[in-house]
Amino acid sequence: MKPTAPSDVFFEEIPMPWGLRAIFYGSVLVMLAALVLPTFFPDEDLVGWKVWPYYIGMTLGLIAMFFAALWFRKLIVWVDDTYLAFGYGKFRKRFRFDQIHSVEVTPYSTMKYGGAGIRYAKNGHRAWSVPFVHTGVEVKLTEGGNDRTYYISSRRADELAQAIKQRLPNAETS
Repeated sequence: MKPTAPSDVFFEEIPMPWGLRAIFYGSVLVMLAALVLPTFFPDEDLVGWKVWPYYIGMTLGLIAMFFAALWFRKLIVWVDDTYLAFGYGKFRKRFRFDQIHSVEVTPYSTMKYGGAGIRYAKNGHRAWSVPFVHTGVEVKLTEGGNDRTYYISSRRADELAQAIKQRLPNAETS
């Protein structure tokens, strides 16, 4: 069941493209098969002490890939009266509006951030982006005493920017 938000709250779920999700899920299945199949079809190279590092490594890799596939399947963006929040699964950021200086709708810059996902660039720039979603907002803010710029992907970038701007402490009310 999808969460429902009050009408004055901006909420957006941006799923990872189906092809990338298929790669994530497929790799989980392949790792599971690689973990189970040597039990039924023994390999002469995988005997003695070599069994333990193999099974430990495959189990840890399988667990890591499972959680990566689970947590990175969609980017969630939420704006309510208290916070701007966004994130992938357990990896989330949340900022109060008194931390935010400005918001601007801007296209995604692959040259600046070098790809999609959670990206770090020079001069305190960060991106939380979804592949093939080329629109979003740049939010300039103060985090831990440092000036930062966060790029947040959104298919409804204009609505997101407006939702943030109307909640800023220095916003003009009409």
